[in-house]
Amino acid sequence: MLPLKLVLVPERIPHSAPRLSQGARITMYGLVALGLALFALAFWFAVARPVKVLPRIAPLPAFALEDQYGLPINASDLLGRTVFINFSYTRCGEDCAAQREQLVALREHLRAEGRLGSEVLLLTISFDPERDTREALQTYAAQLAAERRSWRFATGDPAELKALIGGELGFYYGQPDANGRIKHDQRVILVDSNGVIRARYAGERLRVQTFLRDIDLVRQELGSSGLMRQVYEASHLFLCYPD
Repeated sequence: MLPLKLVLVPERIPHSAPRLSQGARITMYGLVALGLALFALAFWFAVARPVKVLPRIAPLPAFALEDQYGLPINASDLLGRTVFINFSYTRCGEDCAAQREQLVALREHLRAEGRLGSEVLLLTISFDPERDTREALQTYAAQLAAERRSWRFATGDPAELKALIGGELGFYYGQPDANGRIKHDQRVILVDSNGVIRARYAGERLRVQTFLRDIDLVRQELGSSGLMRQVYEASHLFLCYPD
C-alpha cells in the first residue's frame, strides 16, 4: 500500500477592488449628471420644439426655360432669393382661381413690405407650351399686373417640362381635353435662397399667411450663425416642423 502524501494548497487571500480616488469619483458623477442633463434637454427639445424649421426636401432640379419675353431662365438664376414656384397654364380659369388669388395676395403683402423682387420672387411655369406662347404669357402677366423683376412666367420644351414637373418634382398634369382644360396638381413649392426646396403647398395650405410665415422661418434660419446655427441644426434633427 502506497503511502499517502499530504499536499498543502496555499490559502487564496481575496483582493479588495481598488477604490476610486475622490477626484475620479467626482469626474464620474459629473459625466453621469451631464449625460442625464443632455438626455433631458434633448427630450425637452423634441417635445417643446422651441425653434421651428422647414424641412430640406431636395435641391431644385436644374432646368432651362424661357420667360414671357423670350429670355432664358434657369435654376441658378433663382439663387439668392426665396422663390415661390407654381405650375399651371394661362387658360386654367376658375379651376386655378384660389391658387392665383393667394399668389396675388402674397405679391401685394411683399410689395407693401418692400421685399418683393429683392428678397422674394414668384415664378409660374406653364406646362402647356403649345398654347402658352410668349405673347400669351405676356398677356397673362399683364392681366395679373405682374412685373418681370418680381413675377416671371416661363415655359419650354414639352419633353423637358414633363421630365422636370412630372418626373423630378413628381407633380401630375395630363393632356388638354377637348375644351383645352388640363387636369393637374394644384401645387406651389418654396425654394430657399440656396436653391433647396423647403415646402410644398396644396389645398388648405395654399394660404398667404402660411407663405409669409415660411418666408420668415427660412430667412431666420439662413441668417443664423454661431450657437444659433447649431440650434437650427438640432431642430432639423428633431424634425421641429411647423404644424
